[in-house]
Amino acid sequence: MKSKVVVFPKPGEVRLDEVEVPEPRAEQVLTRTLLTGVSTGTELRVLCGMEGLEFPLVPGYENLGEIIATGKGVDLPTGSLVFLPGSLETGPYARKWGGQVEYAVADVADLTPVPDGCDPFIALHTRVLSVAVHGMNRAALQAGEVVAIVGQGLIGNLALQVARARGAEVIAVDRLVDRLKVAAQAGAHHTVNTAEEDMQQAVRRLSNGGVDVAVEATGVADLADAVARLVRPMPWDPPYPRRARVLLLGSYPRSLTFSYKPTLFTNEPDIIPSRSWTAEETTDSMKLLASGIVRPDVLDHRITDIDDAPDTYADLQEQRLTRAVFRWRHST
Repeated sequence: MKSKVVVFPKPGEVRLDEVEVPEPRAEQVLTRTLLTGVSTGTELRVLCGMEGLEFPLVPGYENLGEIIATGKGVDLPTGSLVFLPGSLETGPYARKWGGQVEYAVADVADLTPVPDGCDPFIALHTRVLSVAVHGMNRAALQAGEVVAIVGQGLIGNLALQVARARGAEVIAVDRLVDRLKVAAQAGAHHTVNTAEEDMQQAVRRLSNGGVDVAVEATGVADLADAVARLVRPMPWDPPYPRRARVLLLGSYPRSLTFSYKPTLFTNEPDIIPSRSWTAEETTDSMKLLASGIVRPDVLDHRITDIDDAPDTYADLQEQRLTRAVFRWRHST
């Protein structure tokens, strides 16, 4: 079977091609893609050649499709909608997840079934939401705590919604007015526009001296130290409160640097990197989406035909939109 695929032939270039896709083996399924999403962090870094990967390759780790064939040992019926991170079969091309494909072969263990009645567009956000859920779990965010989330792109906004659902007080920080408007719609209690006011002063004013959790979600390495200084200081004398946390939820192309004073010594925060997700967090994310607790549709997004992929990647690189979703020809 022929499958259309998105290919990065070399850094900075995007084109479409076709590859041959085999029948699924035991414990595998063959799916027909309806929608795919673009990771604005890692996937764009791959396109820019910043990951040190072998080119040409097939990118993408957000694929929503319909099962059309199954191998032995698979209980899911054909016609089932599933989320999968990518295809195991990308022809002659290297696979960096391999999600941007028309037909995918995947192990059944890697599938997340879509609940009945859940909009495919909403379910497509399972993976990116699981990144935010994993981060909030790593930070052990609790109800009643105050969290500042710096960067209101795709992951930052989803992290905002997860934090709000857990009962935290949320301060959304960005330099773009449109993103802050969306953050308010998504449930932020406060917004800070860094193009108009000093981030440190504004966040400390809103949080009565500093937040319990500061989240860096821009992916800009130079901002990490400033974000870490948003947390409340650790007192020298008892009673000692729970330690403040700094969550690194961005995707960074280079090393991060923190000043010893005042960032680390004065505040004594836990610095927490957040890498990916777990299977349980993926399942939890699908439930949050299906229930409507998290609404990715509030984000600025564009749904475009897959044939427009080269132009769409260019728009993402120029930050002309927050979220891009490709519609394959099988979409309804």
